[in-house]
Amino acid sequence: MLNVGEHMSTSRSMRLAMVSVAALAAGAAMSEAQAGGFGIREQSTYFQGEGFAGAAAGGDISSMYWNPAAAATLDGFNSSSSYTGIIGSVDEKASGGALVTGIPGVGGGLSPTSKDVGSSALIPSSYWTLQLTDRLYAGLGVNAPFGLVTKGGSWAGSPLATTTKVFSVDVNPTLAYKLTPTLTVGAGLQIEYFEIKVEHGDWAPLVPYGAPAAQIPGRAYQADDTGVGATAGALWQPMPGTSVGLGYRSAVNLNLNGSYTRDAAFLSATGPYVPGLATIATSKMTLPDEATFSVRQALTSQLSVAATVEWDRWSSLGNITATSAACGGTCETLNLNYQDGWFYSIGAEYAYAPWLTLRTGVGYEVAPIKDSNRDILLPDSNRIHLSFGASYKWSDKVTFNAAYTHIFFDDASFCMANPLANGGTSHCNSSTPASAVLLQGSSDNAVDIVSLGVNYKFYGPGPLEPLK
Repeated sequence: MLNVGEHMSTSRSMRLAMVSVAALAAGAAMSEAQAGGFGIREQSTYFQGEGFAGAAAGGDISSMYWNPAAAATLDGFNSSSSYTGIIGSVDEKASGGALVTGIPGVGGGLSPTSKDVGSSALIPSSYWTLQLTDRLYAGLGVNAPFGLVTKGGSWAGSPLATTTKVFSVDVNPTLAYKLTPTLTVGAGLQIEYFEIKVEHGDWAPLVPYGAPAAQIPGRAYQADDTGVGATAGALWQPMPGTSVGLGYRSAVNLNLNGSYTRDAAFLSATGPYVPGLATIATSKMTLPDEATFSVRQALTSQLSVAATVEWDRWSSLGNITATSAACGGTCETLNLNYQDGWFYSIGAEYAYAPWLTLRTGVGYEVAPIKDSNRDILLPDSNRIHLSFGASYKWSDKVTFNAAYTHIFFDDASFCMANPLANGGTSHCNSSTPASAVLLQGSSDNAVDIVSLGVNYKFYGPGPLEPLK
């Protein structure tokens, strides 16, 4: 039985946990995340230090983001929080297209022809696990699985995108159950809020006699929705020092609803004139599901190695089309057409001392965005992650984590076309006429990621006496 002092301490711990949940939700609501592919993998300082090798194989309760069975990683009542800063540079350089060269007899192109559209971000994530019985564990995760902010300002690419924002908050309650001492299964629910905002500038060169002729009118679309998904996974420890995990996060279907505006414009030097528009527009979107397989193997009492393979079904995203009767049907279409993404990583962990653990890892990501579907909204490309991390055990209850990652991107070329003269698509292809090309060039990307985290054990091992 708990004595009075232990009960008061546990009550304070529970109140602190609830306050932490509220604080994290508020922090997430204010964050603006930028990450490659607009999916955010940086959900754990602990696993970032190892290049996310072993992320679904337990070892820390933050593993439950990838595998809900990891909610049973630690006995008692525990928390793990991470605060990750992403410092990105996305230098886009335009080398051709009508927005750069202009149209003879109509007007010149736009300037400047290069712009750093990157934006730094702070990403919080936290997890709590509570042992209910000898076999049953409950968990809660609060994350931002998707995020992106690019701010182009005024440059040659402004008519295609001035601001792009993707924002999300995901609340993930989880249950994990130990079927046997070596096999645990878990399942959970995703409750996800998602918001998208895209703004386009206009292009209004002067015709010879001075009348404005906006070849591209300014537009803006902002919409949001809350969707529901699921998580499932299994964690197997066939022998001491070996852990194998498989986790799945389902797709989340959204019915986005929001505002669409379009500036008044002349579509050519002599007309027709298109009046301004403000309306409510809707769109459908399917956020990708993902599957993660990880393994961790102890080689000695101090050294272990790990590996991860992750698959993301970005192909389910398709195009995003905003529709409204006021637009006569389609207001705007984002031709995304992403392919599935893959991520591979290997890493190692070394217990230098009882109070200090060192980690390192390297990962390779096959981006869902290729030359054929890349644009200035998100000039993503294949990349290599190089990571280092450490954990410092301050006391039996408190452990501090730190991690650093640098991401090396492949060259990322882009070519955007006028969909009205390019078969309805905004991406250039082999049949795109030169007169239909609006903007072409390349993007030079670089990202540094710094993360700090803390793990806290409120009590344990074992469940609260009243729960037994």
